[in-house]
Amino acid sequence: MRKFSFIITITFLLFLPVLSNAQLAVLRDNGTGNPILTNAYREVKGSQYFEEFRMGTLVLPNGQTVDGLQIALNGYENTLEYKFEGSLFSYSPEKLAGFFYSTESGEKIEFTSEFTIPTLSKKRFLRVLEKGKYTLLLHQYKLMMDDVSATYGAQGAKVFQNQEEFFIEKDGEIFLLKNKGKDLQKIFGNDVDKVNTIIKSQKLNLKNQSDVVALIRQLN
Repeated sequence: MRKFSFIITITFLLFLPVLSNAQLAVLRDNGTGNPILTNAYREVKGSQYFEEFRMGTLVLPNGQTVDGLQIALNGYENTLEYKFEGSLFSYSPEKLAGFFYSTESGEKIEFTSEFTIPTLSKKRFLRVLEKGKYTLLLHQYKLMMDDVSATYGAQGAKVFQNQEEFFIEKDGEIFLLKNKGKDLQKIFGNDVDKVNTIIKSQKLNLKNQSDVVALIRQLN
């Protein structure tokens, strides 16, 4: 029985994703990112990450990719973190073109840092929800707030709070999506009447991800 368990373990390890020598060279040649030495948020309720670390692929600015790394998006620092050789490193949006990974169901989740978002005049990792004439991008981030649920004597307690906003890319320009007439006109131009009809007839909420995806799919 012990021998059988040993064989299973060895077989499992053989099939774990590993970096090839070529990809190790690519990663090191392009800089491994900033090392993260300690967890600065141990006293903050919640997590700075949106999801647990999972196997994914980095897309470097030169188009090269590095597979087989455990990655996670730090929504508070707005960085992509990855585990490598027992250490933790981070890349800012300026140092990566993006990254992607697959869910357990096989869905590809893709992020890009191609765009400077108008609300911050900075690049951020944006999730690509839909591509086409109108490309839908999701900006997910976290704020550190006072924990209003903290007990007496712990007024200084902090908690991470999730935030999100949607952007539309059209002809290389990016717009914050707002459900206001002048903003919709600016984004959708000649399609604005169709947009308003779809929103009204289907009672879409432009703060709801599935509703926004439904709108953009119909326009594309």
